[in-house]
Amino acid sequence: DQFTSEPEDWESVEKTVGDAPSTLRLILPEANLKAPNVDEFIADINASMDKYLKENIFETLKDSLIYIERGQSDGKIRHGLIGMVDLDQYDFTPGSGAMIRATEGTIRERIPPRLRIREGAPLECPHVMLLLDDPARTVIEPLHARLRETAPLCDFELMENGGRLRVWGVEGDALAPVSDALSALWEKSDGFLYAVGDGNHSLATAKARWDALKPALSPEEAQAHPARYALAEIVNLHSPALAFEPIHRVLFGADMEDLVSAYRAHLASRGMKLTAVEPL
Repeated sequence: DQFTSEPEDWESVEKTVGDAPSTLRLILPEANLKAPNVDEFIADINASMDKYLKENIFETLKDSLIYIERGQSDGKIRHGLIGMVDLDQYDFTPGSGAMIRATEGTIRERIPPRLRIREGAPLECPHVMLLLDDPARTVIEPLHARLRETAPLCDFELMENGGRLRVWGVEGDALAPVSDALSALWEKSDGFLYAVGDGNHSLATAKARWDALKPALSPEEAQAHPARYALAEIVNLHSPALAFEPIHRVLFGADMEDLVSAYRAHLASRGMKLTAVEPL
């Protein structure tokens, strides 16, 4: 979505992809979300998904997670773990006590156009990133040592200076250490295990779709229904490959003393405090 106002970037991708199978045919770029012919884009996406399924271009890894190493353009490597998350354990409303929570306000008006894409899609191709608070690096990072002696499922350069992607399947005996480490984190997480770091509205759309389907299902059907789950990449909040930059706000007509006092009280009510920092 950072290229919403730069159509030339999408034109460049279009030329690179050509007629080859590509994720480009499975997504609706943010730049086209409000296009007058958006319904045509959605129909093309669903048709491409059907076509790729019929052509058997995908490899299915059952009962697995996917471990990835994303070599970024800045030279850092981001370690991630891809799997499905239970939407019944996710809630984007403010003050939620769910296991999976949003990190920004969800604008409900953004959901309906995304929902139209999801309703007729036989595949899921989201960009949801969940952040895991794992300072000891017990869940994702150990997979590098366990899997580096095996050949990756794929290893290739991404287009448009996107870096490099290496992918391994995590299955069999390799799953147990991941499960054990997640369980240990959950026990001390105070009920909050995953924060949605990216794709907030994509995950909210998946939730809306599931909530709409669930009332018509029996408990047995609801337990196994594919719409109950969403694909996501888990990344350690403490990864050196993640860079967090502030989004600055400018306030006009505010009383500085009242503002600081109110902010200090707000932080205190949540067990935090405001500390003065000497200017550089």
